[in-house]
Amino acid sequence: MQQKNETEKKNGMRHLDLLDSQNYIMPEDGGVVILDGLGQLPENEPYYSEYIFIALCTNGKAQIVYDGKPVIIHKDEVFVAVPGSVLSDYMLSPSFNCKILIIKSNEITTSQEQQTKFLRSSLHFKDNPVAKMTDTEKEMIFGYYNLIIQRIQNTEQPFYHSIIRSLINAFIMETVGILMHGVDVEAPSSIHGEQIVKHFVQLVNENNGRERRVEYYADRMNITSKYLSTLVRSVLNRTPSDIIRVVTMKEIERLLQYSDKSIKQISNMMNFSNTSFFGKYFKQNAGVTPVTFRREHSK
Repeated sequence: MQQKNETEKKNGMRHLDLLDSQNYIMPEDGGVVILDGLGQLPENEPYYSEYIFIALCTNGKAQIVYDGKPVIIHKDEVFVAVPGSVLSDYMLSPSFNCKILIIKSNEITTSQEQQTKFLRSSLHFKDNPVAKMTDTEKEMIFGYYNLIIQRIQNTEQPFYHSIIRSLINAFIMETVGILMHGVDVEAPSSIHGEQIVKHFVQLVNENNGRERRVEYYADRMNITSKYLSTLVRSVLNRTPSDIIRVVTMKEIERLLQYSDKSIKQISNMMNFSNTSFFGKYFKQNAGVTPVTFRREHSK
């Protein structure tokens, strides 16, 4: 991860950069940043994160708005934010503290099966980002955390990078496992199918849901819509339309909440034929009109 001198913006939101005025630990290749304690937070305004963001609460409690929804984090709880998330409006108790890992998604170098499980899991903890750790889980997670810090500082080890990546991957999978108690994430056996689904989700995220036809993505991957639907159902237990709708709604909500663009401008940006259809689509999925949502959520 490279520290940025100039703050980038995405739809009026700054990219998450917690490195300013922080004491942090970073391995030589920069794939992960560890904040061993909270330190000084940036200004309390929306931040867009492109990384896997893991916070282990060690004391007190905090509230943060995660993709437009308030989330409360207590002592001995873990919070995970997936890439493409917006973090804003944090409120901290006087005693709050935590340990933070910020990880590039391409640092996940586990097997194809494990990557597919992580992809499938991310759809769940996108809406369920906090989980309580048992005493056993806490001992294990902080054991990994301390070992990662110890190993990062030992740069003379001949297998330095391989060891760091292995520990980071184990830490991520153990953490995700805590959030996924009771949720089936068994991956199918078709590596080809898993790769297609991963590519589909990547395309939808890159497009920000502006294109909502399943056929569009199927054509991009030179497969039929029926085949794509079969694979997505098999890997993620969701339909392609479900995935597209989630990404589309997240993008619309971000624009309504964090930009000063008009409803008509947002409708045009999201490729709706007219503002009337845009309003109906949003209300059907959010339960309120775009105007009401903006009034209730804008700062």
